[in-house]
Amino acid sequence: SINDSRKLTIQGRAVSFDDTETIPLGYKSTIAGDFTIAIDHADGLFADHAVYLEDKTTGRVQNLAAGNYTFTTAIGTFAERFVLHYSSKNLGTGDFENLENFVLVSVKDKAIKVTTSKETIKEVTIFDITGKLLYDKTKIGSTELQISNLQSSNQILLVKVTLENDFITTKKVIFK
Repeated sequence: SINDSRKLTIQGRAVSFDDTETIPLGYKSTIAGDFTIAIDHADGLFADHAVYLEDKTTGRVQNLAAGNYTFTTAIGTFAERFVLHYSSKNLGTGDFENLENFVLVSVKDKAIKVTTSKETIKEVTIFDITGKLLYDKTKIGSTELQISNLQSSNQILLVKVTLENDFITTKKVIFK
């Protein structure tokens, strides 16, 4: 956690508990790979209380009381990737046990993969940072889409995803 520009670890919280409080979490990694965040044990107030981890990079939220969160990282310092929440109310989207509109966009080996948790994908449109249209596909009807052979150089791309329920999100990815 970071407080007044000081790096801290969380060992405990003050006695006065406020479930609307949020705690930004950062980390530093000297290796690239997959890592897992988990609660070792909880006692007292937290024995029966949800603790939500929000991944600001992927947009995913995990109730750590219900299970671990595994993520992929590059080498570096990421001061503001995660936020801890004690209530789904301060996350602004309601019930996080039911993530119908969760969308993940990833890039690997010059291929873009779009995945949704439940709702099927209606349309995917990809733009470069100048707004030039690079890709557009409609009537997908699946929860996963793999886009290969995209004619683009190493750059930031905007991937606009429309789901069948008309939920729209735009994700930024580094295409390389």
